[in-house]
Amino acid sequence: MDINITPKYIGYARKSSEDNKERQAASLPDQKYILEGLKSRHNLNLIEILEESQSAHRAGRPIFNSMLDRIEIGEVNAILVWHPNRLARNMSEGGRIIDLMDYGKLVEIRTPQRVYQNSPEDKFMLSLEFSISKKDSDDKSIVVKRGLDKKCREGWRPGEAPFGYLNDIYTVGGQRKIFTDKERLPFVKKIFELFLDGTSVREIQRIAGDEWHLISRRRKRMGGKPLSLSNLYVILNDSFYYGRFEYPEGSGNWFDNHTSIDQAVSEEMFNQVQIKLGNRSQYKLKHHQYAYTAMMKCGYCGSGIVAEEKNQVICSFCRYKFSITKNNKDKCTRCGRRIEEMAKPVILHYEYYRCGRKKKVSPPCNQRGLEVHKLEKLIDWKLCEIEISPLFMDWAIRQINKMNEGEIDFREETIQDIKRAYDDCRIEMDNLLKLKISPTNKDGSLLSDERYKEENGKLEKKLKEIEKQLKSVDERMIQSNKDIAEKFDFATTARKRFATGDPKTRRDIFEGLGSHLKLLNKEVYCDSPEYMFVIKKMKKAEPTIAEIVAPNLQSVRAKEMEALWASNSVLLRSRESHPA
Repeated sequence: MDINITPKYIGYARKSSEDNKERQAASLPDQKYILEGLKSRHNLNLIEILEESQSAHRAGRPIFNSMLDRIEIGEVNAILVWHPNRLARNMSEGGRIIDLMDYGKLVEIRTPQRVYQNSPEDKFMLSLEFSISKKDSDDKSIVVKRGLDKKCREGWRPGEAPFGYLNDIYTVGGQRKIFTDKERLPFVKKIFELFLDGTSVREIQRIAGDEWHLISRRRKRMGGKPLSLSNLYVILNDSFYYGRFEYPEGSGNWFDNHTSIDQAVSEEMFNQVQIKLGNRSQYKLKHHQYAYTAMMKCGYCGSGIVAEEKNQVICSFCRYKFSITKNNKDKCTRCGRRIEEMAKPVILHYEYYRCGRKKKVSPPCNQRGLEVHKLEKLIDWKLCEIEISPLFMDWAIRQINKMNEGEIDFREETIQDIKRAYDDCRIEMDNLLKLKISPTNKDGSLLSDERYKEENGKLEKKLKEIEKQLKSVDERMIQSNKDIAEKFDFATTARKRFATGDPKTRRDIFEGLGSHLKLLNKEVYCDSPEYMFVIKKMKKAEPTIAEIVAPNLQSVRAKEMEALWASNSVLLRSRESHPA
């Protein structure tokens, strides 16, 4: 540094607003105290100390930029700072500081640990400090994103909890949960109900303030105020209240709330509110999963069956029914009345399956769509055709087990025959080896090396096949019994599980009805497994096998029903009645 240049210092203290990422950094008062100490200890010409609370991960800090501008015009020429990472955690701002040194406008950066001047060694060390800070920021960003992703998968939305819920402030960071605000969450449901009943958002605001005296939860610097119009629209648009959230917003990544979080409204009510909000709705139904897509083909043209949704509204003023489309989301197409202004409009939601019409046929495919509830009725009817009672299932499995007991002797004889073949093969291999090493075979006249290798290879292969056969005897019997139990269990429980299960359960049951599922003329067709035809034949021969016996009558009816089944020559008597 030129000794004729007198350093004029400007102090810079920065604390990131993201406190959870920089807990190791000293607070602003601490940094200021250290800089004042450096000034006094070294008798420095310190013009002033600038303070800023903003992250340095990205460029754009206003106070930092104004400080560099003052250095550019020569107002100051040196910086006093607690640590280089207070100046820059990104390469663009770090590069600008190095450039100011290269041009001689910044002659010195002083910290409590060392002094950086305009020399190659000092600029290298300063660049290294900036690079380390950048690497540290990048590593923290990866760790934080991974932690947030894990938290979302577990059902805990990061950030501030919506109105009606409370953040856990006592648990360590990364493991904090969301609790129900017992005082405010019931009012959230009332807000949704009033809006669907035709109450305007402004009127809801008045009711919430004047009648309910509803205020936001008080915090250190904010809260404790009545709900504003914008607050109410945020509530009406937030899918968290029915059990799902998107994080980050606009990313299309949807997660289910943790099961311990109470839901304020149902999904159906929430979707009706979004329809009524029209263009004001910020909610996007991108996450909807249809239960029966990519399973069926059109029975006419062979195209895939696709799912569609339609929403319609019956205007409460002119009684006209109109569709909600991309170009018309918020008003009646006849009278022009906004949906939000309608008192109790009838909102209709349809989900149906239709041919995708991807394949060109002549004449063109004219198959019409089938509503989901009608499709599920068809599936339920097919399940009804094979439904049997638990009582019959237990009896049938006992009969099959008895039949299998009669085959035990045969199976044991088979196993003994296989074991004898195994022992004979081992003896042959031993005899072959004895002949090979016999003194009379020194010259290989009785058994050459090539001949021994060939014969021994054949015996080893035969031995492995026998071992495999021995192992498969019991496995076949175990698998056969397992298949029988699974098929009877499907016939017994599938209909009930289909009626009460979630979309995945219903999809799996529909798939279990058979292969090559087709939709033709609003009917479902498939290639059913053989055991389903057997069960249908059983039910036709003995209708009582589908009777669901009440628990309090089972002990009385069991013997009577089993006697009926045992007397029927069709049930479990022929080979085709064995569903394995």
